[in-house]
Amino acid sequence: MLGHSFQKIGHRDINLDGRGFPSPSFDVIGVAAEIAGHSGNNVAYAMESYFGRASTAYKDRYILTATLRTDGSSKFHRNRRWGWFPSLSLGWNVSEEEFMKNSDIDFKFRMSYGRTGNQEGIGRYAYQSFLSGGNNYGGESGIATSNSDFGNIDVTWEKADQYDIGFDLSFLKGRINTMVDLYQKNTTDLLYDMPMHATTGRTNILTNIGSMQNKGIEFTINTHFNIGKVDWLTQFNIAHNQNKITKLLDHNNPISIGGNRALQVGKELGVFYIFEQEGIYQYDGEVPAEQYAMGVRAGDVKWRDLDGNGIINDDDRVVTGSSNPDFFGGLNNTFRYNNFQLDLFFTYMYGNNVFAQWQNDLSKVGHTNAVMQKYVDRRWTGPGTTNKYPRSVVGDTNNTRNSTRILEDGSFIRLRNLTFAYDVPNKFLERYGVKGLRLYLQGDNLFVLTKYTGWDPETNDNMDPRFFGVATLGVPQPRSFSLGVNLNF
Repeated sequence: MLGHSFQKIGHRDINLDGRGFPSPSFDVIGVAAEIAGHSGNNVAYAMESYFGRASTAYKDRYILTATLRTDGSSKFHRNRRWGWFPSLSLGWNVSEEEFMKNSDIDFKFRMSYGRTGNQEGIGRYAYQSFLSGGNNYGGESGIATSNSDFGNIDVTWEKADQYDIGFDLSFLKGRINTMVDLYQKNTTDLLYDMPMHATTGRTNILTNIGSMQNKGIEFTINTHFNIGKVDWLTQFNIAHNQNKITKLLDHNNPISIGGNRALQVGKELGVFYIFEQEGIYQYDGEVPAEQYAMGVRAGDVKWRDLDGNGIINDDDRVVTGSSNPDFFGGLNNTFRYNNFQLDLFFTYMYGNNVFAQWQNDLSKVGHTNAVMQKYVDRRWTGPGTTNKYPRSVVGDTNNTRNSTRILEDGSFIRLRNLTFAYDVPNKFLERYGVKGLRLYLQGDNLFVLTKYTGWDPETNDNMDPRFFGVATLGVPQPRSFSLGVNLNF
């Protein structure tokens, strides 16, 4: 198969500001006494693609598929506009081999490679610089221009090369089915709005900032057994993903991206960039002279001085923790007995951190805002009283820095859904022309097992994956109960 496509998306608008109409009901622009202003836009974006696909199979044992496409986007400079995106997949139905003919095992093996491109989330004219007019200069208005956007003629497609290998295995006459997939995804030329120095007059510029790697494994097992009169179905899955930034603008220093987060080579996307609390100063003599001069005293937090200059500032933040779990998954169990059915669905996550921002907001003892009781009862009141909770002091900002003190374990097991149902026997329904009647009681989010001290460890106030795992005093997931009827005619 060969193909070609072209698409162009744009819009044009003209705006006129007319004033002095002869009548409110006669508001046609042509009769306005004055045209006070006018403006307009004409923007467009285009992409052209060529693609082809070929596939072949041999005796239902071996299946080979190859595709190749090239896409050109007007968002990039003409010298960087086109990207090539091939893919190749191979399937092997091992069960069709002669040595498997008399076996009740169904075994399929697969492997694939594919490259994809990304240009989403960037402007239509990412490579072009723009000037804005009408700015003031020397006391005169509307006579100067300024650079409204920095273009980057070198920006190009973000590319992801993914390698997959896996197999499906079924045995015991289909009672047990397993699926295993291993993958590695190498993303290069990551598109990102890189922060710029204040002297440039702009805050950021779109850049292919570096590269990143994701690799992991996914395992699924489904079982179906009969225990006496009980029909039992189980679905279990577990996944592990390891993320790592492998290149970042040719340097290894952390790049702060706001929200107490940073990007750093060798670290994963989602790490926290915060201060590390080492304890509480028990005596004034322990406080470095530089900090003492700034008002730090016994009872205040002892922060890790990363550069050893005696001053605590943003340069002393450390890259630590992560909102990404070590592994995650779900478990669904279905039990059927005669006309009764019970479904239980659990989800879980292990090894992720939650940044409990709400604790900082409620730990300011000595301020007029609400304060958690533990920060009052456990606060430092003298040498040896605590090495975690600072003293009460009005107007202090040193003790409430975003830090490891409020970085918590966000691991959890959640009973996401429980449903108990009863199917009314058909013999009671046929006389009424009813094909099926089910009565059910359902509960959602019934309980969570976790060490996290907040409302809900599964928190994502910001849906950007760079900023997952920050908890404010937002609304937690609701717990709900419902009673229902399903009726089929």
